Amino acid sequence: MTSPTAAREMTRPGTESNAKRAAQVADRIVEDVMAMGWPVGEVLGSEADLLERYHVSRAVFREAVRLVEHQQVARTRRGPGGGLVITEPTVGAVSDAVVLYLHRVDATLDEIFEARIILEELACQLAAERTDEADLAALRRFAEEGPLQAGSDPRGLHLLVAEISRNAGLALFVDVFNQVAQLYSPDWQNLGRAIGSETEHAHAKIAEALMAGDAGLARNRMRKHLEAEADFFRRRRSTRQLLPDSVVLAESGQGKGAEAVARHITQTVVAEDLQPGDLVGTEPELIEREGVSRALLREAVRLLEYHHIARMRRGPGGGLFVMAPSANAVTETAAIYLARQGMTLAELAELRTGVEVAITDLAAQRIDDGGTAGMRDALIREANATDVELVEAVHDLHAAVAAAAQNRVLDLVALVLIRLSRLHQIERLAPKARSQIKAEVLRTHEGIAAAVDAGDRELARHRMRRHLEALGSLMR
Repeated sequence: MTSPTAAREMTRPGTESNAKRAAQVADRIVEDVMAMGWPVGEVLGSEADLLERYHVSRAVFREAVRLVEHQQVARTRRGPGGGLVITEPTVGAVSDAVVLYLHRVDATLDEIFEARIILEELACQLAAERTDEADLAALRRFAEEGPLQAGSDPRGLHLLVAEISRNAGLALFVDVFNQVAQLYSPDWQNLGRAIGSETEHAHAKIAEALMAGDAGLARNRMRKHLEAEADFFRRRRSTRQLLPDSVVLAESGQGKGAEAVARHITQTVVAEDLQPGDLVGTEPELIEREGVSRALLREAVRLLEYHHIARMRRGPGGGLFVMAPSANAVTETAAIYLARQGMTLAELAELRTGVEVAITDLAAQRIDDGGTAGMRDALIREANATDVELVEAVHDLHAAVAAAAQNRVLDLVALVLIRLSRLHQIERLAPKARSQIKAEVLRTHEGIAAAVDAGDRELARHRMRRHLEALGSLMR
C-alpha cells in the first residue's frame, strides 16, 4: 500500500539527530494509520517495505517503531506474514500516564478542581444543547432515583454529562480528572451518608437543569457542586495526590515483562522521592535487583526514557538516573488515543476554543515575568520560522499562554489539544489557506500576547476566541 505521505522528505540532512528523525517517522506512521481508518490487526508493512517508504536507516526506523509501540499505535510481529501490526491505544494507558505525570509534578488539589470546573461547565453547556430522548431517560434516573447503591460509582453523573456533550475529548478529560481527584482522598468511598446525600442532591439538581435545557443553570450548579467537593477535600487536608499501585506504563513491544520492570522502577522512584539527577542504580545492580536479563532491562529502560522517568547514562560513572518530569509522553498518548476515537475537527475546535479562552483569562490574571518571557520567545520563534518550522512554531504562543496560566493540569490539556491539532496538520490545508494563515496568525498572536501581558482579561479572551473560531473554520 502506498503511503499518502510517502513523497515527503523526512529531514534536512545533517541538521537533525537520529532521535528527531525517529520521532518524525513515528509521526508519519501515525498519520498513515489514521489515513487507513485505523484497521486494528492489519499489517502496515514489513520492515523492508517501510524502510523504503520512509527513506531512513534501519536504526532510525527501529527507534521509530519503539515510539509507536509505546504509543500503542502498532507493534512488531515476527515471522512469516509479520511486520508492523496496527494496534489500539486504551483509555487505561491515558489514565495511567496522566496520573503518573501529575503525581510527579506534584499537581495540587486546586489545579485539579480548577481544570474540572472549566471542563465540566463546558460539558454542561454542550449537553444542554444536545440532549436527546435517550439522554433524558438516563438523566431522569439521577433526578428521580433514591440513594446510590453501596459500591456504585459517584462519578456516574459527571461521566454521563460528558458523554451527552458528544465531544470525545471532553469525555476523556472528565473521566480521567474525576479519577485523579479521587486519588486525593484514600477513603473517598467511605465518606459517610451525609456526604453521599449531598452528592446525590447536587447530581439531581444538575440533571434537572439539563433536562430543562437550561445550560446556564446547569453550569452554575456544576460549578457549585465541584467547589463544594474541593472544599470538602481541603478540610480533610487531602492536598497530595496518591499514586495507586495499579498504575502501569503502556505496554512496550517486548510485552509485559519489560512493562513490569519499568513499573517497579517507577514505583521505587516515587516511593523513595528520588529527584532529577539521582541515581536509581547501575545496569548490573538493576539486573540483579530486578532479576531480569540485560535485554529485558534495556527494553524497560526505553519505556522509562519515553515517559521521562529515568535515563540510562553509559560509560564511567554511568547508570540509570532520574529525569525531570515532562508532559511529552502523556501528551502523545492522549492525543493519539483521541485520534483513534475519531475525534472530529469540529469537536477539536469547540474544545480548544472553550478551554483556551478560559486559560487565556487565567493567564491575564496571573501573568508574571516568566509568562511574559515565554510569550515573547514564542513570538520570536514564530516570526523567524521557515515554512517547514512553522508547522510546529505556529502553536508555540498557545503553549506559552497555557504555561502563563500557572495550572499544570490545564497546561496538559492544552498541550494534548495542540498535539491533536498537529495530527490534523495545517500543511494539509490548501496553499491559499496556508498563505493566509501565515500572513495573519503572527499578527493575531501578537495581539493576544499583548492583551494577556496587559492583564486585560476581556480583550485577551475576545482575541483568543476570535482567533480559534477563525482557525477552526479554515480547518473544517
